[in-house]
Amino acid sequence: MRIIVLIGRVLDPSGIVVKGKAGRIFINREEYLLQPADRCALEAALRIKDATGAEVVALPRGPLPDDDVLCQALATGADRAIYLAGDGFEAVDDAAAVRVLAAAVEGLGGADLLLTGATTLDTGQGQLGLRLAEALGWPQVVGASHVEVGDGQVRAVCQSSPPLVEGEQSSPPPVGGGGGGIGYVTVEADLPAVVTLLPGALKPRYPDGTRLINVYRGVGEVAEGLERWDVADLVDAEALKPLLERRGREFPPERERGARVSGTPEEMAQEVARALRQRVRR
Repeated sequence: MRIIVLIGRVLDPSGIVVKGKAGRIFINREEYLLQPADRCALEAALRIKDATGAEVVALPRGPLPDDDVLCQALATGADRAIYLAGDGFEAVDDAAAVRVLAAAVEGLGGADLLLTGATTLDTGQGQLGLRLAEALGWPQVVGASHVEVGDGQVRAVCQSSPPLVEGEQSSPPPVGGGGGGIGYVTVEADLPAVVTLLPGALKPRYPDGTRLINVYRGVGEVAEGLERWDVADLVDAEALKPLLERRGREFPPERERGARVSGTPEEMAQEVARALRQRVRR
């Protein structure tokens, strides 16, 4: 059994400061961490590996400047990690990344299960898993908090919103795990399938110290698990053209301080109306 895990990285939010008045974002400490939801996906894959002996392969969910998060996946217990690079891949959007990843899955000889995070910490996007399931033609389970496999099926526990009521059908769980009250539903799908994990769903394990040292030093069997593939061998240049146009960042105007009014209700209403008329005249 082969499990593919898509992982990405994000800037550590503790090192970022947003100055709305200056209209700028300051990165005081440039440190990166594995996407929280992707860490849960990796942990889910490793738990299945512990139970069934499955092979776990880590792939980047998009372009990465280096192989750091892939090394972390190997140190944590993944069997293989494939770094994707090549001309044009560094600027791809989700649509192009899906085409590359679908080709990478085919290049691996297929898989029984594909796991990734349901949402990203930086942009909050949750489209990659859904788009990839569509591209592969596989069933998908969105927003899982627990995953297990058996008898040719994957079973996942997902939040339902609103809570399940006997005799009523639950609506699909939201990508981010939000919603009203909390209810849970077990979802089953035939393998191969795509499952996205909620951030915080599982407690990730720490990387093994020996494996961590060996993978960064490039020695031992664990280091041999890191492979480098050229995207030109997977797709043509046309498939790498992004559909998303980047136009930079915009900041809303600084929030104005309000004024406190006093008096009778009629006097306060008149004062508010006067202030609104002045605002409209601006």
